[in-house]
Amino acid sequence: MAMNEQKGEKKPMDVLHQLIDAFTHKAWLNQTIRIRHRDRKYRVFCSGREFLAYRINEHCGVSHGFPGWIVCFVTNDKVIDDSRMSHFESTEPSAHEWLNCIADDDFELI
Repeated sequence: MAMNEQKGEKKPMDVLHQLIDAFTHKAWLNQTIRIRHRDRKYRVFCSGREFLAYRINEHCGVSHGFPGWIVCFVTNDKVIDDSRMSHFESTEPSAHEWLNCIADDDFELI
């Protein structure tokens, strides 16, 4: 049994399809969108195959190779978010929180 099924969470395919529906509703499917959520900047992208949330590093003077990092990635087979990648408690939204953020317009376009 997969980790997400043990916790009673939705299957990755279900989460992805809900994200696809939310992005389709906003006419954003297959587009990269820059948003501010929880006072942080992100690039979010959703296609028919994946969802990606990328945290934008806002610190001046950071070298070109370090503009940010992936905090959430969803496909039909897997949900990978910062809370599962880190050994510490994450302050980044989980895949389910991203779904709520997008569906409920809990962000600012930048």
